[in-house]
Amino acid sequence: MKDYYTIGEISELYGIGMDSLRYYEEIGVLEPKRGKNGYRLYRLKDICRLNIIRDLLQLGFSMKQVKAYMESLNLDNTMRMLEDEKKSIHQQKEKLRLAEQSIEKRMEHIMKYRNEEEASYREVPYPNRYCLQLNEDITRDDEVDFAIKRLQKRHEDKIRSIGDQNFGASLSAADVKNGIYYLFHSVFFILQSGEEGSSGFRENYDFRGNYDFQGNYDFLLPKGTYLCTFYRGEYRQSPQRALELLEEASRRGYRITGDILELYPIDNRYTMKPEEFVTELQIRVEKT
Repeated sequence: MKDYYTIGEISELYGIGMDSLRYYEEIGVLEPKRGKNGYRLYRLKDICRLNIIRDLLQLGFSMKQVKAYMESLNLDNTMRMLEDEKKSIHQQKEKLRLAEQSIEKRMEHIMKYRNEEEASYREVPYPNRYCLQLNEDITRDDEVDFAIKRLQKRHEDKIRSIGDQNFGASLSAADVKNGIYYLFHSVFFILQSGEEGSSGFRENYDFRGNYDFQGNYDFLLPKGTYLCTFYRGEYRQSPQRALELLEEASRRGYRITGDILELYPIDNRYTMKPEEFVTELQIRVEKT
């Protein structure tokens, strides 16, 4: 066995670029000897250190961690560093678990709504739904997207991703009856009950058995019966669909008790084909 190896020989033996070897020397984790011609010569102890560096990097350690480890190499520090890295790996696994959960929910969401029956009406009993809301008059579809992004930005410490949220905009039923169709008065996120991982909110049950988001909401869609319908395709259908929803409520003998809610279960988050969009309209009703 040779006593010294050149940088080219070490690079080929370990599959490490010569620039990386020079960097290891620059930060002080390797200290090759210099020959008479100025060339780097790696001794057996350098190879031992290089083995340690390679093993630590393969375990996911940063070069900063490697340097700190090499400067104080003893069993206590080794155990401490391995424990820290173990905790880091568990945290990464939890992030991956939440990411996988989010992907599965999005897939289930798409499958649910792509098969939803169009132009039918359902009476759905909803519990209280806690929301984040931005009150602002909006007159164009592209302004709705911008307002939703602003709302998410305002609550970015709580809402990690718009893709995980159920959101919509509100229309005045009176406006629609009077022929005012493209005037939204707010946008909102509906916070998901029992999904702390996706909404970022900690919730408890109150003494009535309702969810309590501990004040981390600014708008409540009250519980009650909501008349709901879906349509597919471009949003220009919205005025006619909203009118039809109000007419259906009247036919069923209902009194309107809130705004028309326009929700976007499948929109440009999932597809750029307008014909694949799915929009839901809801309105809270009571028997007259």
